[in-house]
Amino acid sequence: MHLVYLDDSFEKPFQIYAAIAIPVTSWRTVRERVQNWRRELKRTDGILITKEFHATEFVAGRGRLGDRVIGKYRRSQIFREAMTFLNGLEGVQIFTSCRQSNTDWALERLMTRIQKTMQTWDSHAMMIFDEGKEAEITRLLRKMGVYNPVPVYVAPGITETRNLALDRFIEDPIFKDSARSYFVQMADFVAYALLRREKRLVSKDKYGIHECFDLLSDVVVKTASIRDPMGVIR
Repeated sequence: MHLVYLDDSFEKPFQIYAAIAIPVTSWRTVRERVQNWRRELKRTDGILITKEFHATEFVAGRGRLGDRVIGKYRRSQIFREAMTFLNGLEGVQIFTSCRQSNTDWALERLMTRIQKTMQTWDSHAMMIFDEGKEAEITRLLRKMGVYNPVPVYVAPGITETRNLALDRFIEDPIFKDSARSYFVQMADFVAYALLRREKRLVSKDKYGIHECFDLLSDVVVKTASIRDPMGVIR
């Protein structure tokens, strides 16, 4: 079984989702490593261990993180360190989706891919989202749990529609305040890293934020999309 933590990043016209999947057998070890990383940031930069990381504000330099001022350059370094750190977490796997049109499909396609992957891994998933869209997301996943029509390749020029119901998902999704979940915060960081790769800004490029998503090359599920070298579902 996997615990899957999700968050999104939106900036017209891009809707992006990121999901961090952790096997339950590795969850405690991974959590301890994340806690230790946050403790190290407290030691080196004075960042409170309980301080919520929200990528948009963090990278922009907004908000006080602890007992000292941390400028944009140092924040960009920490953001990059977060990607490198995630890339080295054993057992962690990351899924992402990105849409510029029909943005509602971003979540549906991500859920479908996670379903297919859980089948391949012979596992099941408990979905854990940031708070804010409880009714909408629960309704969608319940619907997809019964009927999820997906076009399937049969032969050159021939596809057929099959029902890929989300039968690998356990119960309704769980919603957590991101301030109380390091993993939801990390999913937010991943989603923002992909956003800045897809929609670059000069103000962020000068700090190398547009390069950070590619630092996750060892943990992204590249088989999620053969059309993208980092497995981004589009």
